[in-house]
Amino acid sequence: MSVLRGLSRLGQGVLLWLVVLPLLYPAVWLIVGALWPDNQPLSAWLLSDTPFRPTFANFPRVADTIPLARFFLSSVRVVVFALPLSLLVGSWAGFAIARLSPVNRGWLVGLSLAALLAPPTALWLARFPLFRLLGWLDTPLALIAPALIGGSPFFVLLLYNAYRRLSEEMLEAAALDGASLWLCWRLVALPNVAGTTGAVAILNFLYFWNNFTDPLLYVRSLGQLTLPVGVRLLAQMDESRWPLLLAGSLILALPPALAFLAGQRLLGDVGVTLR
Repeated sequence: MSVLRGLSRLGQGVLLWLVVLPLLYPAVWLIVGALWPDNQPLSAWLLSDTPFRPTFANFPRVADTIPLARFFLSSVRVVVFALPLSLLVGSWAGFAIARLSPVNRGWLVGLSLAALLAPPTALWLARFPLFRLLGWLDTPLALIAPALIGGSPFFVLLLYNAYRRLSEEMLEAAALDGASLWLCWRLVALPNVAGTTGAVAILNFLYFWNNFTDPLLYVRSLGQLTLPVGVRLLAQMDESRWPLLLAGSLILALPPALAFLAGQRLLGDVGVTLR
């Protein structure tokens, strides 16, 4: 029996690696390409005995080719302001929906699901004249504005689902002790949905950090562009210098990857059942 168990575990391990390796290939190629010498063609390694010598020189070259630090700081600025605002708005909205009557709650959940089906093009066209009227074009406010609706209706629904599963008796006990609705949310409800809130924070971070379309549509000056657009500029300048493009892509991908690895347990704890 022990031999069979060992073979079973070995088979499971081999199967797991067969599944994981194709998923790891893009990440491995991104790292290798970012460390590849800029002027050395790929054929020099594939068709000859030239050894692969990784180099970090591509990263300073990227900074010399585009204003990398400016783009990076613009992305950080958007995330620093948009992330807490989107969490606050989404948490308030989710808690408010959960406290409504079943009829009103059903209507709002249905409207949120319908909003998820709206094509992004319709949102871009509707936001442009509004941002122009408010004077937000070519400012960070146009990139932070989605935080005013919680980032995405999907994030609001995740938080609503977490608040809906809280014990009604617990909230009623807090209200009987004299806690206002604000205190019920801050002292009772919010600590009990910390896992979902952390998961939504990671998703919001990914959303605002990787946002490419909004800066492209609403920003014109170089100083306001974010890192995703800056990496795209690398490809437009010289597509043959792919090590520089992959080095810029690695810089862009590193913060989301670290955020995901740090909070992947929170993402696994989120369960969604909408009623």
